[in-house]
Amino acid sequence: MRVLGVAFLSAVTLAGCDAVKINDPGVVCTAIAVSSLNVTVRDAATGQPLCDAAVTAIQGGTTYTLRQTGDCRYAGPEERDGTFEVRAVRAGYAASAVANVRVGKDECHVIPVAVTVDLPPNS
Repeated sequence: MRVLGVAFLSAVTLAGCDAVKINDPGVVCTAIAVSSLNVTVRDAATGQPLCDAAVTAIQGGTTYTLRQTGDCRYAGPEERDGTFEVRAVRAGYAASAVANVRVGKDECHVIPVAVTVDLPPNS
């Protein structure tokens, strides 16, 4: 009887090996906030980056002001998925926009999208 009990317990344990994973943490997300958009603004005539533009992202009725990242790029908003219009303005240039920028997400964070906005110089 004892052998039968051990055999049964072993069979139940082995049968459950695929169903239950011991010490499986599943998905582990970081606590950082990820920017949805990473924007480069350029002079349309020269291709040179413009470091002092004002950049916004519009989603539905909400406007987000993107922050400068220190390398002539702009980032934001944090952890927002969906469809955006990215607008940039700067003195001496005509305003420009990129529409229908789609940002997706996974189980933890948004998947950042790189956007380039070219501003034509004023004549």
